[in-house]
Amino acid sequence: MSPWNDRNRSMWLLYTGLVLAVVGLVTGYLRFVGVIDRDDDDGPGDPSTHVSTPSSTPSSTPTRDHTDPPPAPLEVVAWGRSSGQLAIVVRNDSGRDLDRVRVRITGRDPGGDPVLTTAGTPRDVCCTVVGLPPDGEFGLFAELEPGVGPIAAVEVTPLAIQDSPAGNTPQVTVRDPRLMREYDDTVATAVVVGRGQLSGHMAVAAFLTDAQGEVAQVISGRFYCFEPGRPREVRLHLFHAVPRSLSLDRIVAHAVPSGVPPHVPGRCD
Repeated sequence: MSPWNDRNRSMWLLYTGLVLAVVGLVTGYLRFVGVIDRDDDDGPGDPSTHVSTPSSTPSSTPTRDHTDPPPAPLEVVAWGRSSGQLAIVVRNDSGRDLDRVRVRITGRDPGGDPVLTTAGTPRDVCCTVVGLPPDGEFGLFAELEPGVGPIAAVEVTPLAIQDSPAGNTPQVTVRDPRLMREYDDTVATAVVVGRGQLSGHMAVAAFLTDAQGEVAQVISGRFYCFEPGRPREVRLHLFHAVPRSLSLDRIVAHAVPSGVPPHVPGRCD
């Protein structure tokens, strides 16, 4: 009886098929991971082509993606909250005239989580600083929803910056600041005088502080029809009452540079 019978022939074919299948799987895997060059529709491998991997050596010339926000020229020097508003005082630390800086305001709770984030709209005055000379200060604000909890830290992140060499901003003085309280409004008034090359528009902000001298409210506004050397009275309306414990600390004003949108409805002929 021959050992090469139908049963043995079938078993040999089965083992051969299994070996070929295993070899095919291993070869396919090695090609997939790149150990074996693939000979597919892309043609033979080009020795100049390789897969990039992050370098373990940092670049000696750091680069910044163009989508990243520009370096912050504004420092938050004070902030506080009262009557549903987050009030912020910022200072120009850039050494240049800040013609226009639109920012994002972020308030964080004690755990570091954001509880408020706003940039307003491009037409809002809440989140935009204009005509600010070096070391000059201005006020920003954000309305708080009733459910906003404790705020432990405030960040101001520039979104767009227009600046110029220092010394281009006109001289602006403010005198006779006053605070008037009405049933449904809080009004800050002052006499503003601009000297130099004026666009005709002014950005003005009043800072209200609490009994401890901490900033609690900002009243901000834009005004028009200013002429060099001519005093003008401005009236800043908050449009709601504030606690009696708040008082007027000071009023600041800066000329809106020519070419910067003033965002006021009035025009001067």
